[in-house]
Amino acid sequence: MSTIYSSVIKELGKDLEEILQADMLIIFNDTVPDELKDVSAIHEQGEWKGEVQVGDELILGEANYRVTFVGEKANETLHDLGHCTIKFGHDEPDLPGTICVEGETPKLEPGQLIKFVR
Repeated sequence: MSTIYSSVIKELGKDLEEILQADMLIIFNDTVPDELKDVSAIHEQGEWKGEVQVGDELILGEANYRVTFVGEKANETLHDLGHCTIKFGHDEPDLPGTICVEGETPKLEPGQLIKFVR
């Protein structure tokens, strides 16, 4: 298995739980805009080794999720800003920066790994 992108969650926005209840997770590195900080999981600047594709796996903490859709801007924003929106249990995105995965929304905490692998 090769790593495509890897980072560690540093901080959870105070309103992130509301977003998780909608089966979504917004991630950003330190470039997170102030208006999105409260609803985002903020992570360290990750190591980028390629583009995320359908069929890849997302590892969040101890859970694994199969990628079912990658929006047309998702790889660009993940590379440039450490940003994407992850939708759990869906295979159609709302926005071009969305990555859809199979499975249920996880419980998150600082220190957990965010990793895309192939």
